Amino acid sequence: MEAIDIFRILCIATGILFLILDFRAYVRQKLTESIGLVWMLFSVILIVLGVSSGALSVSDSHIFLWIFLIAFILICLLFRISMAVSGLILKNQELAMQVSLLNQENERILHELGILTDEKKDIIRD
Repeated sequence: MEAIDIFRILCIATGILFLILDFRAYVRQKLTESIGLVWMLFSVILIVLGVSSGALSVSDSHIFLWIFLIAFILICLLFRISMAVSGLILKNQELAMQVSLLNQENERILHELGILTDEKKDIIRD
């Protein structure tokens, strides 16, 4: 088996792997829609690259495979970072909703306090 055939198989397998990981992370709400879409497009590009790379020729297969391995590790790290960023984005949205609810409750309490102080002033005047 030549290096280009190994490259094609690795590209297709990596594309399918990241497509599955992307879908699972999106379903479990660990990725936002936009980041999940970018990873889906990247996975499809990898699959297309693996399918259409039959015309490529490589002279030194060992260097080529080491470069692919390093790129694969870097891509895995980027995927983990994307999941962390997505988690922080989702937590930020949740905290913003909680702050909004707390602000509404604070305004309601201040309004009730204003009504009570006005009633107390009216009682003291009488």
